[in-house]
Amino acid sequence: MPGARPDRYDAPVSDQPSVLVTGASSGIGRAVADQLRDSGWSVTCLVRRPDAPEGTRIVVGDAADPAAIARAVAEAAPAGRLDGLVCSAGLPPSGPWDDPAHWERTLAVDLTAPYDAARLAWPALRAARGSVVLVGSIIGATEGSGRSPAYAAAKAGLEGLARSLAVIGGPDGVRVNVVAPGAIDTPFDPAAFPADDRPDVPLGRMGSADEIATIAAFLLSPASAYVSGAVWTADGGRSALSPAAAALRGAARGPRP
Repeated sequence: MPGARPDRYDAPVSDQPSVLVTGASSGIGRAVADQLRDSGWSVTCLVRRPDAPEGTRIVVGDAADPAAIARAVAEAAPAGRLDGLVCSAGLPPSGPWDDPAHWERTLAVDLTAPYDAARLAWPALRAARGSVVLVGSIIGATEGSGRSPAYAAAKAGLEGLARSLAVIGGPDGVRVNVVAPGAIDTPFDPAAFPADDRPDVPLGRMGSADEIATIAAFLLSPASAYVSGAVWTADGGRSALSPAAAALRGAARGPRP
């Protein structure tokens, strides 16, 4: 009958772990959904357009809309248990910095939305002693942003949110962590330098979405059972490099042909 749910949704609950990934249509979120699906997770994706990795459940909606989040949680945890939550949806740094509308929208998507996702998924996470991964950034906690103080404030706020939720969730076995990428080769934020020639990164290149997804998958797994309230920085050493050293490295590289 029209509108009926596919039979596979009515199957008995199994030992397959379940996870909800927001922002899974591209970039880091998509890479996370791909890796978890390939590792045997039941993956539900909350996306703004009906585009997500094959073999996952798709809920179309805005990650900044609590009603959409609630629908996605219900889809991901039909038995009231959710093993993982990955909040990857976000707006990139942009401007103008002094536009109040830009500030409000960026904070809504990059900070309030992960809070709402955790809040609405909390009973299901608690039932499964699940794990939450928030996708942060070195911008905010490590670097400022001349383009978007809103983005920097939101990403810095994610770290405080994760630490607080880790304290709240500890007695129930719910773990909450942040992965904080540096320069990652995705369409999310146009690169200032070629992906394979980054004078501001000691490793000399941008990271890949798959490299960040691997960290997120670890933080969701039993292998990280004693990790909570932590920030895992993945920036190729960029935050260890002083601005002066980065400038010298760029000058030593010389002009590109």
